[in-house]
Amino acid sequence: MHTEEEYLAALREITELKGELSRLRKRYNAVTEFMSHTSHEIRTPMNSIISLATIGEEECYGRAVGEYFKHIRESAEYQLEILNDVLDMARIESGSITLYPEPYSLEDLADNISAIIAPMMEQKQIDFHFEFHDIFADKLVVDKLRLRQIFLNLLSNAAKFTPERGRVDLTVSQLASGGGKVRTVFTVKDNGIGMSKEFTDRMFMPFSQERNSATAEIQGTGLGLAIAKNLTDLMGGEMRVKSQPGVGTAFIVELDCEPAGEAAAADKTAVRNINFAGKRALVVDDHSINRILEVKLLKRAGFETDAVNNGYEGLKKFMASDSGYYDLILMDIKMPVMDGLEAAQKIRALKRSDADAVKIVAMSANAYPEDVEQSKKAGMNEHIAKPVIPAVLYNQLAKLFTAKSTAKR
Repeated sequence: MHTEEEYLAALREITELKGELSRLRKRYNAVTEFMSHTSHEIRTPMNSIISLATIGEEECYGRAVGEYFKHIRESAEYQLEILNDVLDMARIESGSITLYPEPYSLEDLADNISAIIAPMMEQKQIDFHFEFHDIFADKLVVDKLRLRQIFLNLLSNAAKFTPERGRVDLTVSQLASGGGKVRTVFTVKDNGIGMSKEFTDRMFMPFSQERNSATAEIQGTGLGLAIAKNLTDLMGGEMRVKSQPGVGTAFIVELDCEPAGEAAAADKTAVRNINFAGKRALVVDDHSINRILEVKLLKRAGFETDAVNNGYEGLKKFMASDSGYYDLILMDIKMPVMDGLEAAQKIRALKRSDADAVKIVAMSANAYPEDVEQSKKAGMNEHIAKPVIPAVLYNQLAKLFTAKSTAKR
């Protein structure tokens, strides 16, 4: 039998533990908010540097100047990679990553990954192939952002450690699995420098890097493989590796996913080269350099474009326009006066015929699944990560404008 004093002591201990848990939660929320705010403040100017350098590299006339722009872009991308890797690893280790499964086409995966990875491969004249074998369920229920992140990490790793004029392959095949699921096997294979047995035993540990004469000049945080492995585990999958020094490396990722039926025909249409001539867009972004760059990208694709510097001005501009005047709104998220989420909600709530029809695409330096989910709940059609990659932007817009219906009310 427990005495009354023992019960009271236990009650006090429980109360103290609850208080400590509450304090830890508040501290964690404060740290998370600080990291989100700080990362946004760092990413925004970095995104501008990358975008400006990319345009300068494309449009300059002197070879030497083009090389300078290239070095600026590569340095900024490396700094952004470090920031993103550190933030992702912190979220993984704190257990704060939530998966958001949804139907996702493997062909869309190929398009999304190729738009980002192909330029990286081209810089080193690497022969990059994306192939499908024995696919019977093109559309799977999966967290598409995390799936992309796994293979962007593995492919960027392959590009780093494959010499110029080498070869990198991503092959996808499928097998029947138990419980009505589909086992999808992804293999990233390169003919790069390979890895030693000693390193493969610890390669998934954060900050692990193999140091030898072949890797001395290759930059990286040593977090990419750890992030890819942890995300694979989180999705209930398995990752293994085969590697031989001087021959190359193959990463095999196996995931059991529920099939979601065949992708709609519109999703599979080759749409990269669609022309937007005659369509009108409104750019809403408080950062002046980003705004100039976004307008430039849209005009290059054929849009007639207006621009304002916050969500309130964007809402006013849309309300003052004739019904159907704007076909697209490119909306930043974090802005003064009125943010992009509130502006999108207010536009969708307007009692006018084009409030549902206008395409609204979110742009943000924060592109975690919860950020994308927030954008979709606010009425956005798509969410694009900054820095805005032209090929990704044009591909997403082309899909939006060729889809049968994109209303979000």
